[in-house]
Amino acid sequence: MSNNKRFDLSDKLIHFFRPVDLSSDNAFTAPENWGPGEIVENHVVSPMFLLRNAVRLGRIWATWSMRSGRRTIYGPHPAVCFTDMPLAAFIESGTERARKGEAMSSYGLVFRKPALFEEGARPVIYGLSAPPRLSRDGGGPRIIPPADLPLGEQYRYVAYAPGRVDWTHEREWRWKSVQELPDREFDLPPNDGSEIPGLDLNSPLLKGLGAIVKTAQQAERLIHDVLMVTDRSGKRQSNFDFVISLDRIKPGDDLREPEKVEETIHSATFDLEPYFNLSADERTTQIANFRRAVAVSLQQKHLGMPRESGGCWLWFTDARHPMVRALVAENEVVVNRDGRYLVEIGELGRDRSLQEREGVIKHLAKLLEQRHGVRATYHSVLNSFDPDEVPHYSDPPLNDPFHFNYAHEAGDF
Repeated sequence: MSNNKRFDLSDKLIHFFRPVDLSSDNAFTAPENWGPGEIVENHVVSPMFLLRNAVRLGRIWATWSMRSGRRTIYGPHPAVCFTDMPLAAFIESGTERARKGEAMSSYGLVFRKPALFEEGARPVIYGLSAPPRLSRDGGGPRIIPPADLPLGEQYRYVAYAPGRVDWTHEREWRWKSVQELPDREFDLPPNDGSEIPGLDLNSPLLKGLGAIVKTAQQAERLIHDVLMVTDRSGKRQSNFDFVISLDRIKPGDDLREPEKVEETIHSATFDLEPYFNLSADERTTQIANFRRAVAVSLQQKHLGMPRESGGCWLWFTDARHPMVRALVAENEVVVNRDGRYLVEIGELGRDRSLQEREGVIKHLAKLLEQRHGVRATYHSVLNSFDPDEVPHYSDPPLNDPFHFNYAHEAGDF
């Protein structure tokens, strides 16, 4: 509708991430295992870590949104929260509130409002005609009598008292989960992050997703994650369309004039479409470069223990590189359950010893990085040819910022 095209309105909804102290009463129930490649060595986790973790798991966890040890989500259903602030306002507000130490950041996921509405999200209800009477309070459930507000709608309620409690600036929407959520006081924490209920980012309704990060380097890491999830699923296209990097918005760029906002944001956006549609010429060139490097490496002599057997693969650690995209398009890459991009070199055969094949793969990895700038290492499994089995390697790339997601890195707050 034409009257909706105003600078203070938006056709998008944003879920933002904030730093979380897992030892705080305000923290959600964290899993024992966050997922493959997730490294949590500190009780404080950054918003960038949480954003990447959500993309990697393919879900935003539903929570009770605790504050001072009390639930702010009423009723029996945990929820995922969003704001319908325009992108320009969100960027300004997120940056400023984070600088003040408030519970917000400029890291977020961007959804099309009509799509999220179809998925079940609704705007919140700020206050009722009469103050709600709670049947329970404290850290447990906060239930409003159904006569005042139906149970199925209570997740939408937000307290409002002019001059004392006012969250209307959040312009909030919520999506409720009907699955059970562990009670952090009484239940054991979930073993795996995929066990926590939440909004499915891979839902066919949620096409056109975007993300907001601070720097181009963070955008590159997130793009790797999007590609990894998509390639592992066997799909040829992702629900994600773009990633906005705030460091590409120049000082003085106009984020208030409606006709200039889209242009400014577009200039800060990484488009994901080219990663899924490599040109035929580029694909041919990259495959030829790969074949030549394989041929050179096969000429190397490596001795090994003759009785050692098992699978050995070349492991690419950056899904964005054109050579990796070409090999994915040619169906020569297996993305295992840990998100590792693996290529088996058929010319090596499986009759050679595992140690000998590892030597050839190591040489190939080094050659590819020297000649074509693509990072790689090796991945091997002893006595098995299943790439999802426990790996038998000696030099995992622990400092690789693409495969591994560290919870507490400088610059990710």
